[in-house]
Amino acid sequence: MNFCYLLFGIITGILLLMAGFCYYRYRCRKKARELVRTQSEQEKYAQLNQALAPFGFAYSLSKDIFYSLEDAWQRSFGYSKLYDEMAPMMNMIIDCKPIYFEYDNRRWMIEFWKGQYGITTGAEVGIYVENKRSSRKPEEAFYECVSKEEQLPIYMRLYKNGKLLYQRVESHWWLTGFVLGMFSYPGELMLEAEISFPDKEMQQAFLKGCYQAGYRPDDLYVHCNWVSLCVYQGKMASCSYYGSLYRKFVQWQNRRNCRRYHRVTKRFRKTLDKVYYLMKAYPGIFCILTKTGRFAKVGKEI
Repeated sequence: MNFCYLLFGIITGILLLMAGFCYYRYRCRKKARELVRTQSEQEKYAQLNQALAPFGFAYSLSKDIFYSLEDAWQRSFGYSKLYDEMAPMMNMIIDCKPIYFEYDNRRWMIEFWKGQYGITTGAEVGIYVENKRSSRKPEEAFYECVSKEEQLPIYMRLYKNGKLLYQRVESHWWLTGFVLGMFSYPGELMLEAEISFPDKEMQQAFLKGCYQAGYRPDDLYVHCNWVSLCVYQGKMASCSYYGSLYRKFVQWQNRRNCRRYHRVTKRFRKTLDKVYYLMKAYPGIFCILTKTGRFAKVGKEI
């Protein structure tokens, strides 16, 4: 008899806890929706970028994309081939194209990326240099991010199935753009990039590196000190040693998380409102954005 009372008390306690938790979540979601409605666009924009700044990123209201900051923490960690090889472990299924070349008695690398970064579709252009000369092969060397004085003007456009997603132009060491909630396979994307070099010598060195990477003269457009090229599946080699089965599993996770993002934010139309709502009502889902892909502090874990 006492056992029955004890069991009844335990079940009742569990049900009360569940009811209390559900009510708490309901109040949190209701409060978050009210904040989205009452806060001005400028207030939400400022709070979102304040939350993203520690991860080295910001949100562009005009372009509706996330992008890397010039003083992002990633700048301190340079580039290693290992970063690309470990990409699937960070929910990144991406194509990458590194271009190696010699200039000013140093070895340089300009790399292009495109693909799925967690719950975002995006692309990157990074500029790196080997300041301390090593005897390693170019693809095995460790590269540091270029200094502010060595940053180059970059113009990038990302297309999905022929449709322009966004375009950016800026003098940078790591120009990026990510569309939140969009799921893509790398083969659906094409990155068109243009880079301006300070002199003909560097431009010619970069062109030589492009030819060594498999590009033909007809694949490149040269105008003054600018070089334009396209990065698409046909020119790409795999950057990972992981099998296709694991990559499919990661993409299944990414697609599921994109759907989850759209499901919980379906009340809102603007990305700013969606993400602000996640910050207030679903911090766990907001962490999916900041703990996957280039948003995550992968450099500190390697």
